[in-house]
Amino acid sequence: MANLKGKVAFITGAGSGIGRGIAERLARDGADVFIADIDMEGAELTANLVTQLGRRAVTVKANVASQVQMQKAAADCVSQFGRLDIAIANAGIGRGGSVLDMALKDWQDQIDINLTGVFLTVQAAAQQMVKLGNGGRMVCISSLAALNVSPFMFGYSATKAGVAIMTRAWAQELGPHGITVNAIGPGVIETPLAQGLAGDPGGAIRTSLESRTPVGRVGKPADIAGLVSFLVGEDGAFMSGSYVLMDGGLRDSRGGWEPEAKAVEEMGKHMQAAEARRAKLQPLIDER
Repeated sequence: MANLKGKVAFITGAGSGIGRGIAERLARDGADVFIADIDMEGAELTANLVTQLGRRAVTVKANVASQVQMQKAAADCVSQFGRLDIAIANAGIGRGGSVLDMALKDWQDQIDINLTGVFLTVQAAAQQMVKLGNGGRMVCISSLAALNVSPFMFGYSATKAGVAIMTRAWAQELGPHGITVNAIGPGVIETPLAQGLAGDPGGAIRTSLESRTPVGRVGKPADIAGLVSFLVGEDGAFMSGSYVLMDGGLRDSRGGWEPEAKAVEEMGKHMQAAEARRAKLQPLIDER
């Protein structure tokens, strides 16, 4: 466990999933947490978890695709806490579709949130870190999809591969300022975003996935959060410009990450849930 007492973590997309897991873990490690998200209901739930752990939490509604909003959020973090030591560029979305008929908006939303949003998060946080002069740690959430691609997820894969390569460049530029920058590539993690791939415990999707994953289980947000804790703690001080795959060995397993045919039918139920979630969040995504 890293000792982050006195540190402040700025996290995007912490209202659920991996972002919430990271916020909770860094709070356990002693950090105060600033949450930037479009889903304020989820953000407040995460903030409550942080405060229950005895740390301070602040939430702000901010869309990572907006430079104005991200600049203000990073400045507000410093205004509220007096510092910004850790930045986690986590917010992301997924849009599937064929190259023959994908809507331009579905493509553009992924570019805006997953790629431009990571850039704007890192830019805003780095500017504050450089101004403060205390160095810092940055972690960008990429994906196994940066390495493995399926026909209908080409846009998502493109954005996540972009995150991995941008991280290498930023590590070179920001290193002299005492700032490390790394990327993590989660495999299938049990989150609302990946529910269609992770399935339900005991269901066909989950059983298929567990049989194809060498470690025999689906990932948890806490798994990714533990790696983040290492990267932003003292033990990760010499690590920068890296992309770390954390997928339980799924990339190289038999059958890759594609589900078996018997699991495809069950995905329909989860796709309906995903569409409901999208319908709820899309108007917030469009506010920029």
